[in-house]
Amino acid sequence: MKTLAVFDMAGTTIDDGDHVYRVLRESVEREGAVFTDAEFQQWMGTEKKWAIRNLFEIGGVPADDTLVERTFGWFLGELATAYREDPPVPLPGVEDALQRLRSAGTKVALTTGFSRQIADLILGQLGWGTEGEEDLLLDAVVCGDEVSAGRPAPDLIFAVMEKTGVTDPESVISVGDTVVDVESAKAAGVTSAGVLTGHLTGADFETAGADLVLGSVADLALETV
Repeated sequence: MKTLAVFDMAGTTIDDGDHVYRVLRESVEREGAVFTDAEFQQWMGTEKKWAIRNLFEIGGVPADDTLVERTFGWFLGELATAYREDPPVPLPGVEDALQRLRSAGTKVALTTGFSRQIADLILGQLGWGTEGEEDLLLDAVVCGDEVSAGRPAPDLIFAVMEKTGVTDPESVISVGDTVVDVESAKAAGVTSAGVLTGHLTGADFETAGADLVLGSVADLALETV
């Protein structure tokens, strides 16, 4: 049994109506960036300001810090509006799965490419609370603007391990719905699991080298991990 289970947010534990990717894409396309669906997909799951900068680059738009900051600000505002109008909800079976893991002694944490501002907005709407509150469903939450490098770097996972006091990578599993989730887990030396609740197939995760492929997070509590 693993002592720490780390989960991505949108597409893994939370159904956000795909607003994050719709708004992210719109934020750079409105500035003239042009790219394919496959090129856009490479930046799913990454820290959003970094994604914006790279999408401008591959989309043919020279991007200085001013443009990136302006676009990121627009992205945050539009996403917050979308979430207020169409609140995110837990994916089926996720809350029960997280509770079962914690009852069995496994610490549960979230990592995300969202900024803390957006993550707390989502968690508050879900009623999952934020760190330090009573009856917390989660042991830790680390956001993309709180580490030096987002996915596919391992920094988010390492930050969660530090927060939860877990030092052995072999006792950690990281679960996500994108290739960069798998790459981040592999870089951290932890067990990687891909879930099919996002936009990828089992074959995509196998190609990426995931250790496990699950239908959803709800299945994880039934696995011997």
